[in-house]
Amino acid sequence: MKKVNIFIHCVVAIVIAYTPSSLHANERRFGFVYESSVLSPHVRELETWNTYRTHSKYFSRRFDQRFEYEFGVVNNLMSALYFNYTWKLADSSQGALNSGTVASSEASISSEWKYKVMDRTADAIGMALYGEATLGLNEVEFEGKLIFDKQIEKFLVAANFVIEHESEAEVEKGAVLNETSQHYEIAAGIAYAINNNFSLGIEARSIHKRKDNITTLSTLYAGSTLSYSAENWWVVLSLLPELSTSKGTAAYQTESRLLFSFHL
Repeated sequence: MKKVNIFIHCVVAIVIAYTPSSLHANERRFGFVYESSVLSPHVRELETWNTYRTHSKYFSRRFDQRFEYEFGVVNNLMSALYFNYTWKLADSSQGALNSGTVASSEASISSEWKYKVMDRTADAIGMALYGEATLGLNEVEFEGKLIFDKQIEKFLVAANFVIEHESEAEVEKGAVLNETSQHYEIAAGIAYAINNNFSLGIEARSIHKRKDNITTLSTLYAGSTLSYSAENWWVVLSLLPELSTSKGTAAYQTESRLLFSFHL
């Protein structure tokens, strides 16, 4: 894990060092918290997501990659298409690495729509409505977000309210079992613009999962985020360790995310 973090920081530093400095209006300041800004009509972006999660005690590892094509549709409305890939490694015996270690992978596609209701600079508060649908070989997922944010001089404050519904099919002893679960989340962050390019902040996620009308997990993650924006691209690096878990056992102790986007 330490080597992975060192490598990510080196990549970010090299990219920053060889790019001219200039602020772009559509950059993100957070890795996990969403903002209300949208792309203008006919503007396009390519974006890569790299999310790494780990739990040292149970030897759980998970790496998610998302390749996103974003585009402005009309004023205040944007859309995006994703290709998603997930790789997991877990020790089924909940011990050290041994014959109980199981690796798996899966792929899916997603469609996103985001509508900006109010502007975070011109209005009293920024607000956006967000919807996303994901289709995989064995799962279907729907996600909705209420996004709020506000630009106050050099500070950006943002909050998200998230509802997610997932239906997954598993084959067990020759029979197909359909399972549904719900994911509720409140995420918030505050970022400070050090200059026209760099921003430093903190963000937190309170996650609650339910299955068969029973809460199976309530956990809190919080940590730091660093972003850099240039004229035609931006990058964000966030690291969120688990702070507390009041219900169930969190699958991962730490989650980190590297976002990189450039304009076409």
